[in-house]
Amino acid sequence: MNEYGLFSKDVALKLNINSSTLRQWCLSMEKEGYEFERNDKDQRIFYNRDITVLLDIKNEIEKTRNRDNAIKSIVSREKATNNTEKTLSVNEENRDIITVSKEDLAELIQSSVEKAIEKEREAMFKAFEKKLNDTIEHRDRYLVHQLNESMEQKRLEIAATQEEKPKGFLSRLFGK
Repeated sequence: MNEYGLFSKDVALKLNINSSTLRQWCLSMEKEGYEFERNDKDQRIFYNRDITVLLDIKNEIEKTRNRDNAIKSIVSREKATNNTEKTLSVNEENRDIITVSKEDLAELIQSSVEKAIEKEREAMFKAFEKKLNDTIEHRDRYLVHQLNESMEQKRLEIAATQEEKPKGFLSRLFGK
């Protein structure tokens, strides 16, 4: 299979990132043990597998917002995949075994914990909201009841003062 490689400028355009960002990613990847092929001018040459790895890193960074962990995770996965491919003929009977790096496992656990915490937070928020609504409704009923009692008391007072009203001069004179 004859595959042509691309230079960093073309890869950066393809991934829709800056060349400097690509350079930083590549340096971090190389620190983790990832190897890029280089030409006689010591420039990196990117092949489809490299671009796929970089795209995975970009997607992981967008999800987690942590460049270093994303690069460590993807590079360790890629190294494990390459090692598996090299020893596949020896381990063909173990095809169903899934290899998970320590970082990936920690990330899965962290993600599960975060989801559980978020569900618990939502349940607590709903319970608090229900309690608050019940308290407000109880208070409103009490206030309306007190207001009605106060209005009834005022009506009775008004009715009593109207009955006790002294008769006018003409009413007393004519006896009405």
